[in-house]
Amino acid sequence: MLFFSNNNAPKTSYTPQELISEMEKRDDILLIDIRESHELAQGGIENAIHIPMGQIPEKMGTLPRDKDLVVFCHLGFRSKQVRNYLQKSGFHRTAHLKGGINRWHREVSVQ
Repeated sequence: MLFFSNNNAPKTSYTPQELISEMEKRDDILLIDIRESHELAQGGIENAIHIPMGQIPEKMGTLPRDKDLVVFCHLGFRSKQVRNYLQKSGFHRTAHLKGGINRWHREVSVQ
């Protein structure tokens, strides 16, 4: 299933709450943490796989094409770049987490 926004275009980003809602409905979402190893001590999202940003090109062959990929980093800037790169490389079921893990911790951990 492909993400869609309200205007029926493929969805390219999610807020933490939107992502949680999607993850509660489906199991075809793969979370990809692109932060560097030293950043992982800040915490992460359960069941996310870790592929540092610089390793994305060499690891693309291992990424599933039958799942929606949601990429995240610390603040969302790098993940947006990686999302764009993946889309240009043929991964059309790709979105990024707005505000990254920083926003996730602020909004999700409070609940």
